[in-house]
Amino acid sequence: MTTNLYKGTSVAWYFCLATSFFVLLPRLLLFFLVPSHMQPFGQVGVWDLVFHFTSNFLFALAFATLLISSLNAPYRWFSQQKKWVKNSLLVFLFFTLTELFLVGYRLFPDADLAITDIRVLYYIKNSVILLTVLAFGYFMQVAQKNHRISLENEQLKRERVKGQLEALRNQLNPHFLFNALNILNVSIATNPDEAHRIVHNLSDILRYNLKIQNQHLVLLPDELEVAQSYLALHKARFGEKLVFCFQNTVTRKKWFIIPLSLQILLENAIKHNVITSNQILRITVRVDEEEKQLVVINSVNKKANPGSTGIGLKNLGNRYRLQTGRETSLFTDEQQFIVKVPLIEAP
Repeated sequence: MTTNLYKGTSVAWYFCLATSFFVLLPRLLLFFLVPSHMQPFGQVGVWDLVFHFTSNFLFALAFATLLISSLNAPYRWFSQQKKWVKNSLLVFLFFTLTELFLVGYRLFPDADLAITDIRVLYYIKNSVILLTVLAFGYFMQVAQKNHRISLENEQLKRERVKGQLEALRNQLNPHFLFNALNILNVSIATNPDEAHRIVHNLSDILRYNLKIQNQHLVLLPDELEVAQSYLALHKARFGEKLVFCFQNTVTRKKWFIIPLSLQILLENAIKHNVITSNQILRITVRVDEEEKQLVVINSVNKKANPGSTGIGLKNLGNRYRLQTGRETSLFTDEQQFIVKVPLIEAP
């Protein structure tokens, strides 16, 4: 694609040079073939030729730039701009007739219109042409930018819905509820205090999920709090096989993140790793204000078949890219898996 663009630019330069010489041809003929005292507009000098060649070249260059920008625009969008295409053709026709009018006075120098008036009209015409082309090119750029923003907003909405559905499945899927209720059932008889904590944590998760359904961003402390409840539920199931810690959670500034992004990362760590007495899963959640990142680190004991496609992390990355313009980052080796998501300042 870069090669094609380079070739197109080279052709545009040749086109501009050829057009400039072609438009200047009548003046060149006057300069070389007609004596100065017989020229219709007075003497045509070298500086006059240079000025007109430069003027014609700049106009052709502006028009070529507009043409290349139009061809690079999405075809579907450009084909819908029939009204603007029609108006452009009308403007082109108007200036063509104006040029023919001026050429006619060159051919008939005895006409009543004063030479000075013709020169003024000629310069005004060229200036208006150049300004029209530049204005239309500016409109094309603005319209294309608005169209791109509209497409990104639509994609962001889709990714947001995907993320919410994925997070909802992670929280409320039958397997998750079965484990939580099974632990609760055992704890009621053996450890009433533990049962109370399980009910409290589960209610926190469900209440938080209802609270943030229509929110685009959530406060970082709220997300950290519900993440602790989420990990506490799994801690009740795995016991000492699961170890987690939160670092630097007290922040100097007010930070936001995309809803449920932390819980998606924690679920990913639990789902993809073996958790046994000999293979303890260690999870660290750290807030890095200097780098404006939330970092989640987990040890790696990969399952042979985790039963997941990784779509949750992909959707989360797409949402951050579209909503904040920043990327999530992943790093993994044989010992640890690290995910970093951007912290968002107060909107």
